[in-house]
Amino acid sequence: MADLLTAPVHTAGRAGGNGRAALALARVEAARFLRHPLTVAALLLFVSPWVYDLATGTANRFPVLADAAVDLQVLGLFALGGGAMVTAHLAALRAHRHNADELFDTLVLLPPWRTLASLLALLPYAGVVAVLVAARLVALALRPGAVGVPDLADAAVVPAVVALFGAVGVLLARLWRSAVAAPVALVVFAVVMFAGLVAGVEGPAWWRQALPIMIDDRGFALPAGLVDRPSGRHLVYLGGILVVVALAAIARSGARRVVVPLLAAVALTAAAGAAQFRGDPALQRLRADVTRDPAPLSTCRTLGDVRYCAFDEFTPWIAAWDEVVRGVLRAAPAVTGPPLVVRQRVWADGPGRAGFSADPESEVDRVDGWRRADADAGFPEAVMAGTAWGSDVDAATLAAAVAYRVVSGVSHSSARLTCGAQGALLIWLVGHATPGTAAGLRRVDEDSSGAIVFSDFSLLTTIAVPDRVAAPALALLTRPAAEAEALVRANWAELADPATSVERFGALLGVPVPPLPPVEERPVCAG
Repeated sequence: MADLLTAPVHTAGRAGGNGRAALALARVEAARFLRHPLTVAALLLFVSPWVYDLATGTANRFPVLADAAVDLQVLGLFALGGGAMVTAHLAALRAHRHNADELFDTLVLLPPWRTLASLLALLPYAGVVAVLVAARLVALALRPGAVGVPDLADAAVVPAVVALFGAVGVLLARLWRSAVAAPVALVVFAVVMFAGLVAGVEGPAWWRQALPIMIDDRGFALPAGLVDRPSGRHLVYLGGILVVVALAAIARSGARRVVVPLLAAVALTAAAGAAQFRGDPALQRLRADVTRDPAPLSTCRTLGDVRYCAFDEFTPWIAAWDEVVRGVLRAAPAVTGPPLVVRQRVWADGPGRAGFSADPESEVDRVDGWRRADADAGFPEAVMAGTAWGSDVDAATLAAAVAYRVVSGVSHSSARLTCGAQGALLIWLVGHATPGTAAGLRRVDEDSSGAIVFSDFSLLTTIAVPDRVAAPALALLTRPAAEAEALVRANWAELADPATSVERFGALLGVPVPPLPPVEERPVCAG
């Protein structure tokens, strides 16, 4: 270590004395780093979404902990990583900014040792970030609807990114002795990283693995046994980059004999980076098998007269599903078809949301295959529930699937529009079920054009009702709930008949129906 950190143009005392002095300097710099306004601002920005959620009551009660650990990485990258880069850069340039370079040249502690101290000063800050990440994940895990466990490697990425970008700030101070170097680099980094995140979601897999944080192009959760993120290998890859940057900063300060450890760090980084692309054929086969039949990873429970089957770690969601199902059933005097079953599925071997192409024929073929598999498993016409849950839109989407099944007697299998009285009845059942589904219906209506579309991205399925068909149901939802429910129950048999038109729906329930559009603008409906 003494040879590594000793410059050829200086003489120095014993390595132990330099080491103790470097540690003392690191402690001072660490304290100043933690008190720096940019550090405080970055930490406040990092925790602000959690404070907002608690203050407004919008916190997700059903977090998937493995995904939550990954979600923290984006904010950690831009807020904490960016702040660490600028703060470390300013600290490393303090002597230059105050015109004290000549004074520092008279000190016994050589520049490589001072650079080492600047790098060590980043560790307490990374430790604080690690504590915040752990506290956030523990708080999420304590929620009754929490699912699974976080991957420790995914959680460790955030403090590792903080240390890495702090080290980049120190390196920049050794390469470009200007106070604007880090802010300029940060702006360039933000632009490149934003483009990288977009390309990482929509582009090739190699680009995603090269980024400092883990991103998932699926956009929905998977059971733990099906997750294929190379989290541990990615953390080693990130640590290798950190070592390379740190050694480069020390070498730039005048240290000798850094070539061998630098090459070793580069080799480690390259090996870990390449290892991220190593696939697991057995896992790919399991994903395909579970996509066809989720039973091997599922647990079933019966609540009342409804049977629920969920992936093992997702069973805390069953009670919330049951609340939505009961809300739909409350207004239905009868359930058409076999006994009601809600069965959780996920398209684990599909392209994910980024590769989703809204091909109606493809959707029909895939979902019909699932329906046949459900029948073979003893769950004919099971309602399909995905792995997206927690928002009002998710609740409305499940309510729409249940309403489709209750009204028609079959699980939904078509991407075409649901029309007639059945479509209007479906919309009313969704809005009437619970306050959450009503709010979700309003949100979906605001975000849709031409039809109200309920989409489950974990299944890549849709249920759509044209605006003209939905209009009388939305009008009925403005009437007193008890009065509307009594009318629906009294006319249920006719309303649930696929031959009943939406005009008849309006006449039976006393709500207006918009006029028919021109023939060329009329939607193609399921029938």
